[in-house]
Amino acid sequence: MKLLVFLVFPALLLGQTVAVFDSDLVFESLGEVTDARELLETEMDEWELHVDSLQEEIDVLEEDLSRTLMMSPERRQEKEALLDEKKIQIEAYLSSVFGPAGLMERRNEELVNPIIAAINEAVIDIASEDDIQIVLDASAGQVVYAEASVDITDRVIDRVMSGDE
Repeated sequence: MKLLVFLVFPALLLGQTVAVFDSDLVFESLGEVTDARELLETEMDEWELHVDSLQEEIDVLEEDLSRTLMMSPERRQEKEALLDEKKIQIEAYLSSVFGPAGLMERRNEELVNPIIAAINEAVIDIASEDDIQIVLDASAGQVVYAEASVDITDRVIDRVMSGDE
């Protein structure tokens, strides 16, 4: 299959104008990405504080259950039920925030998707202006060599930073 791609791909490029850009370099150059990362880290710190608080409640209950031999069976059963409830609560919270499709993942997408859209729009605009048919992302690891004259990374950065998408 790979051999077929290598044999067919050059044929596809004949007569095509090709450019490359490095999306990793574009991301690193944008202050919005840094701002988004900092905001997400702040929110993660808040979520982790909540987890720590829940874990402290569990630890106190476990310690209380291990120390009190003179506890009535009813009281012990109440504490054990509360402990089980707290464990379920922390597991549900961890899953809803840090699990697949959790709050952290959704928030990251919410913060990063507009930046990705601006980058894509800048790439499309530049390609349209320069009559470029194919734009490859060098950070994806598929570009082995590209002449500097076909690298539009700096133009993409300038376009996104200036807001002239």
